[in-house]
Amino acid sequence: MNLHRPPHQLVATVIGAGTMGAQIAAHLANAGVRTHLLDIVPKDAGKGAPKAARDAVSAVALKKMLKGKPAPFMDVAFASRITVGNLDDDLESAVGASDLVIEVVIERLDIKRPLFERIGKAAPEHAVLATNTSGLPIGDIVEGLPEGVRRRVVGMHWFNPPRYMHLLEIVPSAHTDPAVAEALGTFSDRVLGKGVVVCRDTPNFIGNRIGIAEMMLTFQATFDGGYTVEEVDLLNGKLMGRPNTGSFRLGDLVGIDVAALVIENLAKATSGDPGQPNYDELHHLMTVPEAFGKMFEMGLRGDKTGQGFYKKTKERDEKGRSKILSLDLTTLEYRARQEPSFPELAAANKEKGLPARIAAALRAEGRAGDFLRKVYLPLFNYAANRLGEIADDPGSIDDAMCWGYRWSLGPFAMWDAAGFRWVIDQMKAAGITPAPIAAKLLEQHGDDARWFHGSEAEPTMVSAEAGTHVPVPRTEGILVLAQRKGEVGVVASNKSASLIDLGDGIACVEFHAKMNAIDEGIATMLSTAVDRAVESGEFRAIVVGNQGSHFSAGANLFVILALAGQSKWDELDQFVHSFQQTMMKLRHSPVPVVTAPFGMTLGGGAEVTLAADAVVADAELYMGLVEAGVGLVPAGGGLKEIARRASEWATLAPDTDPYPWLRRGFESAAQGKVSTSAHEALGLGYLRPTDAIVFNKRRVLAEAKRRAIGMAEAGYVPPDPNAPITVIGASGGANFLMGAAQFEWGGYASEHDRLIGEKIAHVITGGMRPVPGTMTAQELLDLEREAFVSLAGTQKTRDRIAHTLKTGKPLRN
Repeated sequence: MNLHRPPHQLVATVIGAGTMGAQIAAHLANAGVRTHLLDIVPKDAGKGAPKAARDAVSAVALKKMLKGKPAPFMDVAFASRITVGNLDDDLESAVGASDLVIEVVIERLDIKRPLFERIGKAAPEHAVLATNTSGLPIGDIVEGLPEGVRRRVVGMHWFNPPRYMHLLEIVPSAHTDPAVAEALGTFSDRVLGKGVVVCRDTPNFIGNRIGIAEMMLTFQATFDGGYTVEEVDLLNGKLMGRPNTGSFRLGDLVGIDVAALVIENLAKATSGDPGQPNYDELHHLMTVPEAFGKMFEMGLRGDKTGQGFYKKTKERDEKGRSKILSLDLTTLEYRARQEPSFPELAAANKEKGLPARIAAALRAEGRAGDFLRKVYLPLFNYAANRLGEIADDPGSIDDAMCWGYRWSLGPFAMWDAAGFRWVIDQMKAAGITPAPIAAKLLEQHGDDARWFHGSEAEPTMVSAEAGTHVPVPRTEGILVLAQRKGEVGVVASNKSASLIDLGDGIACVEFHAKMNAIDEGIATMLSTAVDRAVESGEFRAIVVGNQGSHFSAGANLFVILALAGQSKWDELDQFVHSFQQTMMKLRHSPVPVVTAPFGMTLGGGAEVTLAADAVVADAELYMGLVEAGVGLVPAGGGLKEIARRASEWATLAPDTDPYPWLRRGFESAAQGKVSTSAHEALGLGYLRPTDAIVFNKRRVLAEAKRRAIGMAEAGYVPPDPNAPITVIGASGGANFLMGAAQFEWGGYASEHDRLIGEKIAHVITGGMRPVPGTMTAQELLDLEREAFVSLAGTQKTRDRIAHTLKTGKPLRN
């Protein structure tokens, strides 16, 4: 097996260029793996047809992905890493050169088995052979194959869309060599960035087994209680730590026909007979609801047909948004959407933490509480009954639901949140016999019973095999801040940030404000980190990172609007100046500073990243200087960095004009461009070629620490704060002014957008000075601050800020 080699040295073949197969190939290409994408030969392209005609199915799939939304490629240039072909002409040669082969064809054994016979004959002995089946037993797929082939075949179940969904289920059969499954799991984790859950070869594995159970219980509760689709999506949405799509909107996204097929397949693979080894206590629910059958007849299949449980119309509401109709599940006719009303959830919605909110919601009176208990009590018990069957521990099941279905808490963590004994008491009251393992846990631990136990430093969870709590295994190369804080505590902390000792002389500044918006508390902790490193010498490097939902959603706009609204211009100036000086302190710290951004890294969060000596970014990085959207300009060093980097890059080659680099920065800031990946952030100039990109978000922090250690041990020398920065002045800036004017004249920008563009141009050209020259970083920061405060003084900017705070969306006035 060669999967331990660098990805650019590997070759993969994906067989099946449908939606999943093509996007799996794209993600392999994202990771640097050269990939063959094969599919059938079109019926009208016989042996004498041109090769391009015979490759048409794969070629069309590749072309379609270049404009796909959400984008399968992190950079469209990565499409060049994919070679299209067809099964008749290219299977033997492509597979013969591959280290990894992934089959992604229709879910039929009569197609998969003969295909694997061909694959087995062509593949080199070191190649790992994987199937993306979503539920067919791996043992059935490899039946009849030579033992040398069977031992290399393993399930590799991706979730859709492959680039964005973190879960990847690795499913060895009874014949699979454990070393093969381990190698594929390691590759999927480290190279592809996936959250790997190793599953047993049971029907629908883990994620879909539990997911389908929840879906069936939801349908039952919906039809029995006469709930509307809007009510169900609210109850099964954010309230319970699940995506806002809830259940029925998710059904439209997945496809109602697909959901029905998955239910039917699970029904065939399980039994309602307790005496059978494949017994499933919810087998009686594994029938497609009658309403679904009627929907199929009406052509209602979800988003793929433009109508399902919801229907988007061409009409617009008062806010200019498309009007969306909802399906009445009784009449199967569309009607205007109805806002659900559950006053009994008022107490739950006031709870600050998700565990407390779930506990309160499950205890709610009225129709809301009735629905939630009817869905989640049997679901919790179903998951507990699957321990020892589909997984040995609750962590694997919870990970599968969180990573594959984007739940914030899995069923076992939800159970713990609601109260272990309370849940069992409610089960008994509802006529549900608690799972034996749960009953035993309660008997052993009483009121202290939980699925997950121990401290943050030494967490434990129940093991079905051991029959008791065992330590949660730690994965090499993954640093968990909660565990580190449990081990050594925190060095310093306030409501927005903490300073944590990561060991080896490395400090970590962790953000934990709402949306990690940059505020005074975060700025104070960043400054404190540098001070502790300098004054006491206890730290030799600093990492800035956290493990929230996003690195930072920007600056605290409430403070800015409050100061501007009260015309407290001196205080606003000082507020901005203070943040600028903190960024300068980071930039010129005597010890190296490494940031570890991921997810949304916007505005002030982007400026913190730009100030660092080095960046270790998650591949899924949405980074940008977005201040123009709220009527402002970047003023935490963002514009200064655009000018400084353009000057620095220009000096790398004698007599090089900094204008091209400056233009890229101007367009990014003036248009508020946000990268759709770390690779795109590199192209926008937010990241440098020397910065690192890590594919697994869970590994970013540990890699940032490793980078910080390396910089410290290499003899770090901080940059000179007085180093001259070349600015192009008015002669080059005139092009920026003309560009801003043309955008306005063409109707692409408003008059206020043009003003913002002019302010940005003023700063990055050095104040439109008459001739090119040099300036210091501080002089550019002064220009930044002046532009920021002057824009805050306009009514249109204040209107933009207020609108964004109210709606979460930009206002183009």
